[in-house]
Amino acid sequence: MYRVLVHHRNEYGEEPEVVVDVPGVMTILGSYADFCDGYALMCTNTQGLRLAISRRNDNTVKVYNHTIQDRKKFQLSGLKCKPDDKWISTVKAVFIALQHDGISLPGMDISITGRTAHSDYDTLSAAVAAGFLIAFNDLLNLSLSLNDMLRIAHAANAYSNGSSKLRDLLTLFIIKKKELVLFDLESYTYETMENPFDTDEITTYILDCGIPKNILYEEERKVQDITKETMETLKKTMEKGTRLRDYSTRELKYKRGLATENALRYANFTLTESSRVTKAWEALKHNDRNQFSKILLEQQDGINDDLEVTSPEVEWLIKRANENPHVYASSLISMGLSGHILIVGEPGFIEQFEDKLAEYERIFDFHATLRSFSPTGGVRILRDDDSVGQ
Repeated sequence: MYRVLVHHRNEYGEEPEVVVDVPGVMTILGSYADFCDGYALMCTNTQGLRLAISRRNDNTVKVYNHTIQDRKKFQLSGLKCKPDDKWISTVKAVFIALQHDGISLPGMDISITGRTAHSDYDTLSAAVAAGFLIAFNDLLNLSLSLNDMLRIAHAANAYSNGSSKLRDLLTLFIIKKKELVLFDLESYTYETMENPFDTDEITTYILDCGIPKNILYEEERKVQDITKETMETLKKTMEKGTRLRDYSTRELKYKRGLATENALRYANFTLTESSRVTKAWEALKHNDRNQFSKILLEQQDGINDDLEVTSPEVEWLIKRANENPHVYASSLISMGLSGHILIVGEPGFIEQFEDKLAEYERIFDFHATLRSFSPTGGVRILRDDDSVGQ
């Protein structure tokens, strides 16, 4: 039984006409790669959104976000996003983009559940756009192509002042179950591979530190804004025909007049991370566990030394994980929510790690949770015979 079905029935007194599963987007490596048109290693996970939708006989859209216990309502005529709309602007923007595309929409009752409801605005925007476009395409027989949906999702950004990433949207639309995807963010070409972590020698978990979103969020956004500005400044100094992602990190020491020391460290991380992605992809293709683990450890060192985006809780858990002789490597990853760590180790390492989670809760008063890493597929309509619940 899907919880979103129960919430929809209780809220609106009827069955939804369509239910959509929008998995969570996860960037294993390459979260800063957009700033240099580099590379990103991505997949999806079960911690996403569920949308339940039914049509109304009027011009009203009602939205019940059960996860954050918030209800919103708006009219389809004269629809605009307002500065104080917050999360509902991600929903409004999709409706506005479809209307501007000449598509007539009925009033609707909508229910939302899932962890992505707590995520940062950009991640939520991509999830909402992908979910609603798939749902409306099915419900209203719109016959939208993938390119149509990507175009409309991009247009929605302008109406909500959001910035959902094209790579997040592409991942949600194109990835299959148990796949990882490598994006070239200059051309948006991509490769996929079957999950390389599902073997007799390797087990992989996602560790959620359980920290509030705002502990790292503002710090992360500030670093990202400075990084984007710095990379754009560096690009202006390059010769025509050269690519920013190929910029030598050795040259950064000679650019002190262009940016602050902190900004140059962020630029160093961005360029180095993009390079790590391609090396990690090759390591995974050749089942080179040691090389991939080395890259993951280097990534965490870069987060600590260059970005300095961390917290005592995150540092404690990563240190405890890497001290475990049965763990190969661990590092922060990007999921639109702060404090998620990828841990790669021997099968059964979890048994030697559970006592550390209890100690963590005693020290920091936050509850950390571990769940097995298993890449899911893309956004999809849920049918009666689907067995995955949320």
